[in-house]
Amino acid sequence: MKVLITGAFGNLGLMCIEQALALGFEVRLFDLDSVNNRQIAESYKASCEIVFGDIQDAALHTRLVEGVDAIIHNAALLPPATEKFAFLSHEINVTACKRLIHAALQSEKKPLFIYPSSVTVFGMAEPGEGVLTSKSPVKASDNYTQQKIMIEQYLQDVGLDSVILRVGVSVDTRTLTTDRGTFRQLLQVRADNPLEYVHPKDVALAMCQACHKEEARNKVLLIGGGAGCQITQHEFLKTAFGALGLTLPAMLHGVNPFYTHWMDTTQSQQILQFQQHNFANYKQEMAAKLKTARFFIKPLRFILNPLLVLLLPLV
Repeated sequence: MKVLITGAFGNLGLMCIEQALALGFEVRLFDLDSVNNRQIAESYKASCEIVFGDIQDAALHTRLVEGVDAIIHNAALLPPATEKFAFLSHEINVTACKRLIHAALQSEKKPLFIYPSSVTVFGMAEPGEGVLTSKSPVKASDNYTQQKIMIEQYLQDVGLDSVILRVGVSVDTRTLTTDRGTFRQLLQVRADNPLEYVHPKDVALAMCQACHKEEARNKVLLIGGGAGCQITQHEFLKTAFGALGLTLPAMLHGVNPFYTHWMDTTQSQQILQFQQHNFANYKQEMAAKLKTARFFIKPLRFILNPLLVLLLPLV
């Protein structure tokens, strides 16, 4: 099987490369031409075909899809950039994506299109809403979710075989940093808001499994970590603080709803067999990553923890 991975040298893309090679796929990699991406690509020159360019360049699309059996389309603009740069995000996430889909339709093989959508398309979580399914209604709440819903619908209407994967909250120790505005937004979410974690390695495995599992074809599948990853906003945020030896009191949360949810992943797990990590693994990884910082902070905890109560509301 020959697979095209767009956005190949991002965090998730790199994990997809490793999974695809482990499964024995022939792999074509595509990403922006940058110094950093060219440095990363050096490691894959012997095992993969590499193409550099801009996903907005429609002239490239025919070349990208030629001869491939499946496309894992990771190239996208993500929040908060989708909200700051509305026009650009629409051009990348909608216009360019539709053009790539059209090129796939026009190609001889008409490759299967693996599209990573998001749990956020379900809209804001309602108190006590329970576990959502792929049949639960969707509702756009910002540019990002509107763009995801538009491509989901386009794929279902256009006639190209696809697998739509609605992915839960997927971060690891490589994505520790966040800007002040995003952190403020996360802290303003109510403490008990439901959140389903899924490890990025499991997301990459799900994408690659979807390429060759016939049962997945033309389905909308929910990609979450399962029961061991169904937590709350407070449990999620306090993990980073705990890894530093600090405490995040639940009272510091705001009262806003958020567009994360718990999901029924029974069907997706049966088909794709991707759930290999749980939230406890993420906590262990965070603790290991921040071990040195925790060592230096430990003598100051009696000062820093009270300060958090005073300073975090001012962030």
